[in-house]
Amino acid sequence: MNKVIAGLFVTLGVALGSFGLATPAQAYPDTPPTTVPHVNSTTPDTQAAAATSSSELPGTGGPNSVLLGGGVALVLVGGAVVVVARRRQTT
Repeated sequence: MNKVIAGLFVTLGVALGSFGLATPAQAYPDTPPTTVPHVNSTTPDTQAAAATSSSELPGTGGPNSVLLGGGVALVLVGGAVVVVARRRQTT
């Protein structure tokens, strides 16, 4: 029981320590631009997004299939290890 409590304290300490080391993302610069570009154009923009005729959605940067496959492999190997360990324990 003491090992479980010690493990919980260590886990809590690591979690709080990682929160303390975290910093906010720097998405925008601290100083805004001083001048705003002025556009004097009455013609339509030729680079506007055109409607695509394809029915496929563009890639959104989701998880890589290699990472997903590796995760599935780890789950399968872990499950096999647990099953073998339980069989050895009961015999």
